[in-house]
Amino acid sequence: MRNSLIPYFKRLKIDFKFFSNYLLRSELLRSASILISGTVIAQLISILLQPFLRRFFSPESFGIYSVYLSLIGIILAVSSLRFDDAIVLPKTDKDSANVLSLSLVFSFLFNLILFLIVLVKGQKIITFLNLPSSFPLPILYIIPLGAFLYNTYQCLNFWLVRKRKFYSVSINKLLRRGSESIAQVSFALIKKNNGLIYSDLIGQTINVLTVLFQTINNGLTFKSVSFTKMKYVFKKYKDFPKFNLIPAFMSTCSYMLPPIFINKFYSSESAGFFDLAKLLLSVPLALVATSFSSVLLQRVSEKFNKRESFIKELKPVILVVSLISLVEILAIVFFGEYIFKVIGGDTWIISGKISKIMVWSFTFNFIVSTFTTIFVSMRRIKTYSLYQLFYFVAILSLLFFKSFDFVAFLKIYVLIEVVCYAVLTSVIIFIISRYELSLKPVNQ
Repeated sequence: MRNSLIPYFKRLKIDFKFFSNYLLRSELLRSASILISGTVIAQLISILLQPFLRRFFSPESFGIYSVYLSLIGIILAVSSLRFDDAIVLPKTDKDSANVLSLSLVFSFLFNLILFLIVLVKGQKIITFLNLPSSFPLPILYIIPLGAFLYNTYQCLNFWLVRKRKFYSVSINKLLRRGSESIAQVSFALIKKNNGLIYSDLIGQTINVLTVLFQTINNGLTFKSVSFTKMKYVFKKYKDFPKFNLIPAFMSTCSYMLPPIFINKFYSSESAGFFDLAKLLLSVPLALVATSFSSVLLQRVSEKFNKRESFIKELKPVILVVSLISLVEILAIVFFGEYIFKVIGGDTWIISGKISKIMVWSFTFNFIVSTFTTIFVSMRRIKTYSLYQLFYFVAILSLLFFKSFDFVAFLKIYVLIEVVCYAVLTSVIIFIISRYELSLKPVNQ
């Protein structure tokens, strides 16, 4: 019996060696690992601070902060008219610099108009969102500034991705998170209720300054930028605002509206409990999916332009994200309430209970979101637009369940999410399969 097992273990050893070498040889995986390493450290700083911050800031404060970030996320989806997604696509750096400049111009103008609207209608906006009466009106005034800073960073970050400067991207994330965390601790110690929002603004400002320095050191120059050239790239990449603006807005709303709905239909405290569950469950999405998707955008664009196969590069990514998802599901299902109690104390056990409901949609989202940049890389924006319309309508259907209790509302939300991600997965598989099949006659 013992002798009969020897060949099996030898074969297992060979297979493991092949598997390890296969992962290590993947250029995409190596590039993503650089991004992930910086992102992991940056997110760990934030996560390790949670036990401290959750004891100084109330669930209501975190609920308001969640609404603030959701509003900025929605603005970010439309302010640059989606031209930032096209920064990595031009063949020349001159065209790319003009696309970047065009994105920043639109973002500035959009947020300037938004600031004027907030200046006039600020109090009505607070009432509509069901924010507490203690919510200071000046906080609304800085939302356009926060959105512009986010968008500026995003545009400059795409330049670094274009130049394959993934190490610089990682350093920027680390500096941003570190500065924000220092500010959060400082505001917590002086008991500043809206310190979370002010800290975000400080972190974003430092982040923009850092990434600007990095991009200039990596070839970004505005000498070639002109109105004529911006007009040229506007026409060349007009499909992005034409076919991706509204879908991207709907997609972002689909992700950002739930905490706004919870704050409006229930309370800022409930939104705070949802925020912590969402934060912890989104760790894989923040640590891995974003990094992988950035690298995939560059790599798949390159392969697609050359009419080359990229399916082999996707396989190790699929394996990694699937294993991470399984670990997260097991951890939350068996230890969810204990984990949240350790993080925030007895006050936040409710977040642990609802995380057991939410984990299924968040892990599915993590897997699928890793590969959604394929739509941009393969110029299938119209297809993705149709899906975003479907997803947006599905999320809006939550309005019909506002009379349900909080837990029942969350269950409906998770069910909607799972169905939508299943549809998106099917679409991605279909698109990639058709492309790979179209290459066979050429390769043969």
